[in-house]
Amino acid sequence: YKDDITTLDPAIGYDWVNWSMIKSLYSRLMDYEPGTPNLVPSLAESFTVAPDGLSYTFKLRKGVKFSNGREVVASDVKYSIERAVDPKTQGPGAGFFGAIKGFEDVTGGKATTLSGIETPDESTVIFTLSRPDATFLHVLAINFASVVPKEAVEAAGGDFGKKPVGSGPFVLKDWTIGQKLLFERNKDYFVKDVPH
Repeated sequence: YKDDITTLDPAIGYDWVNWSMIKSLYSRLMDYEPGTPNLVPSLAESFTVAPDGLSYTFKLRKGVKFSNGREVVASDVKYSIERAVDPKTQGPGAGFFGAIKGFEDVTGGKATTLSGIETPDESTVIFTLSRPDATFLHVLAINFASVVPKEAVEAAGGDFGKKPVGSGPFVLKDWTIGQKLLFERNKDYFVKDVPH
């Protein structure tokens, strides 16, 4: 690439250079079959959509780990989406989540959590929408919906984009600013025999 990477933070990164790198470091509830527009569950093992299109319930895969060794749980999904919507994050993707109940309260500074995301247990995430959104499953497959661990974001102190922790097929091994990024195969990746 001509220029250095600006960030590997999925809530912030939104350019053609870092998009594929971010996709390689993190996982989302949904993903696409490679080379197709067909949605498939990823971090989600399964999901159901209410007949009125206003409620989505996801069951998480068991045993998926972040690159820091901790298991991915439902509260991580909630935290990650709320972080992407939080005006303090200054992420360009907040608007994609506009159909989730409580979106206006968070973006307007009246609330810090989205009332439309519930986590009744460690492996269940329920989204309640304020209006039907035919694109919602696709929204959960984009980089802005990548799941990150709160403790790693907080420990990085505003520098998470340089110290990424995800559950994707690769982990960042080394970043020599202005020279190179070295990615290494994630040996704990939850999809069998991937990455090659």
